[in-house]
Amino acid sequence: MTDAIVPAPTLALRGAVPALRELLALRAAAARLTWAPPRTVRASGAGLRSSRFRGRGIDFAETRSYQPGDDVRHIDWRVTARTGRPHTKVFHEERERPILLLADLGPETFFGTRQRLKSLAIAELSALLLWRAYDDGDRVGALLRAATGIEAHRPKKTHQSVLRILERLSQGCASLVARYGVSQERRSAGAPAPSSTPTLAEALRELLAVVRPGTTVVVLSDFASSEEDLDEILSLLGRLGRNATVHGVLVSDPFERETPPAGRYPLSDGLRRRELDLQGPRAGKSWALRYAQRRDQLQRQLQGQGGRLLECATDGDYLRDLGLWLR
Repeated sequence: MTDAIVPAPTLALRGAVPALRELLALRAAAARLTWAPPRTVRASGAGLRSSRFRGRGIDFAETRSYQPGDDVRHIDWRVTARTGRPHTKVFHEERERPILLLADLGPETFFGTRQRLKSLAIAELSALLLWRAYDDGDRVGALLRAATGIEAHRPKKTHQSVLRILERLSQGCASLVARYGVSQERRSAGAPAPSSTPTLAEALRELLAVVRPGTTVVVLSDFASSEEDLDEILSLLGRLGRNATVHGVLVSDPFERETPPAGRYPLSDGLRRRELDLQGPRAGKSWALRYAQRRDQLQRQLQGQGGRLLECATDGDYLRDLGLWLR
């Protein structure tokens, strides 16, 4: 089991924007991960995964009576001789497993107090999953929610497709810096103000339009939203789970999980300034409870439809956590 664990030092990305060459280099780390196949593969394309479908393959399924049109090369002569009636062997047909990632690089992910930004962690984790799926022979695609909008890449089994998605991940992080990493002083001197960005719920609705039955969907996000928006997100995840296997990767920062020291904290989305008042024991307790409730709601929703939730910390060894989770 330890063979699937990659030491943390192999991840040396610490900037706000991962260079394309750094995301390409993660292929070596992804090679040591093991993505356990699902029990049932429902996709229609031929591939390397065993499925419930009977057809031409290498894994024996059963012997049945010969029917017109069956391949005579698969006749089971022993059963035929014993019963006096022709029988043929049937094999499990090999099917591929389409993988579709939703990488959330919205403005909420442009935040971090330890080691790396949440957006950087999501880009790295997405790259690892992309490489692992591609090297397993699966069709892999992605839907990116970025500051510039939503961009869909349908699952393909080409190296060029993976490179294109990795390039867009790098550019998505760069667009966050360009739009939200500008000080008010620079903006008043002529830098553009951040524009509206599609919500995570809108990205999930877009995902519903492109996902196909039998697809494995992984949503990588911090799922930071209001209670009303979270209810809509949970509902959309439930709809996705009717035809696909849906997993979630919750990326969080220590500032969200743990109650910060009592005080007043200035916050900004790059355009507006607010002050977070965490003075008093009640305010601090409510802060930590809010994150725990969000995590538990996501976990219950995904588990209820056969998926799982992985919690990754920006200051933790999430590469090790990912290795254990995939197995």
